[in-house]
Amino acid sequence: MRRRGSPGLLVGLTTLTVALAGLTMTEGLYRSQARKELTERLRGSADALAPRSTDLFALSSDQADAEIRRWAAASGLRVTLIGADGIVHADSWTLPALLPRLENHSSRPEVVAARTGDVGIDRRRSVTTDHPTTYVARIVGPADNPVGFLRLAQEETPRGWPWGAILLMGVTALVAGTLAHRWDRRYHESAVRHLAAWTDLPASADLEAIADDVDRRFRTTKEDLTRELEATRAALEQVAEGVVLLDREGIVRYANAAAGTLLRVPLAPGRALVEAVRLPEVLGVVNEVLSGGGTHHTAVGGPEGQELAVRAVAVPHPVLAVAVVLADVRGERQLERARRALVADLAHELRTPLTVLSGLAEELTEVRGNEDLTATMARQVHKLRTFAEELEELARIESGQLKLHLEDVDAASVTRQVSGDLRTVAQERGVTVTVVGGAPQMRTDPVRLAEVLTNLVDNGIRYNRAGGQVTVRIDAAEDGVRIAVEDTGVGIPASEVGLVFQRFYRVRRQAETEGGSGLGLAIVKHLVKALGGTVNLTSRIGQGTTITLLFPTTS
Repeated sequence: MRRRGSPGLLVGLTTLTVALAGLTMTEGLYRSQARKELTERLRGSADALAPRSTDLFALSSDQADAEIRRWAAASGLRVTLIGADGIVHADSWTLPALLPRLENHSSRPEVVAARTGDVGIDRRRSVTTDHPTTYVARIVGPADNPVGFLRLAQEETPRGWPWGAILLMGVTALVAGTLAHRWDRRYHESAVRHLAAWTDLPASADLEAIADDVDRRFRTTKEDLTRELEATRAALEQVAEGVVLLDREGIVRYANAAAGTLLRVPLAPGRALVEAVRLPEVLGVVNEVLSGGGTHHTAVGGPEGQELAVRAVAVPHPVLAVAVVLADVRGERQLERARRALVADLAHELRTPLTVLSGLAEELTEVRGNEDLTATMARQVHKLRTFAEELEELARIESGQLKLHLEDVDAASVTRQVSGDLRTVAQERGVTVTVVGGAPQMRTDPVRLAEVLTNLVDNGIRYNRAGGQVTVRIDAAEDGVRIAVEDTGVGIPASEVGLVFQRFYRVRRQAETEGGSGLGLAIVKHLVKALGGTVNLTSRIGQGTTITLLFPTTS
């Protein structure tokens, strides 16, 4: 299958035809404008010379001839004096001796028109020169008793056919046809190149055949995508979470049945979300995503006692803008509250037996019992007491009962104080603790900040190697203070980095003989959050761990 002929010849002929038509029209407009300008010139000259012509009729033809020839030489016009009876008194193109041979001009159209008191105008071939000529006649003297008429005339210069322009148009048409042919070829090649992935036809095939083949394949692909879309919608209808998809105007484009059930309102496609949903928390996170993108979360009570967790996320899509996911988390929240109560009860119940065991350890020490047994018992009691205290601390933080005492604090001073408190522990393990940098003051609870730093620096010492280092870097961040605790210790496996802030989780280390309760980093996370900051951890096995804290300067 071959391509059809290019439209280059057609374009060339069309260009030539349009150019000739334009030239003809332009020529006509030019002639019309030239005639108009000539007529205006003759009228103006007649108006100027008519008052001066009265005296010429009193002179002889020879005398008048000399004067009008001066006028003709100055203006380049033919000047004729015609008596009231139509006899030519003087003419700049005719010798006085030949004037009697001229016919009477009374019937000339311009003279007839001038008798009415108006300016007479006529265009015709001159009997004398046989050239197209424009005549303008003006009455001389009073209109009711004229002395005669002043007539001015000017031949129209004949214009030859513009062969140069025609040649130029022919060349233009040829160039246009050539360019059209090349453009058509490039267009064909470009179209085939872009459609090559959708067709198996050769590049030399007719473009219409290629388009038909692409259209067939595109329709097939569209049908496949439509089936996949329907399958996706069917799957979303089965999930328990509510899913709502919105466009940039906040119009619902899709909502599964669960979304309507959780919100207790119908969410029909094509309707604005604000018209259906009256929960300001939901509308708030949607507006935040529409205006600034990103992901936003909120929680809201449902119409029938639900506890809805709402997540709104920006969608990179030409039509959709926001995806809203809703989930009823009543069960999870109840379980979380029960877990917190269990932690608080466990910490409380451990207090009494720990007090008894602590007293027994003291008595054994006083009566000089088995020293090894007594020391072991004392260590385990201390460990249990630390565990109970951490449980109580965690329960207090999670229940919102933690009281903060905010004041302006120099983070560098607090960090150096923590470093000094842990100097002995660091020396025993052969680890060097260094504090570098400084930052503007921040408003925070110095006791809680010191607790966070103590936990992190102690971990950096405990899980380090002999000769290792723990470096605490303090510097100003954007609108806040950054504190980074870096160690050169054993590191944390990448698979466990995301778990270390969970309560009771302990990293599995083969060489570890003694570890904590698994509550330290959980307490750190909650304390940092309570202080208005964020925490981030990065680690590599055998190279160490870095925990970065970001705090606002005001809280």
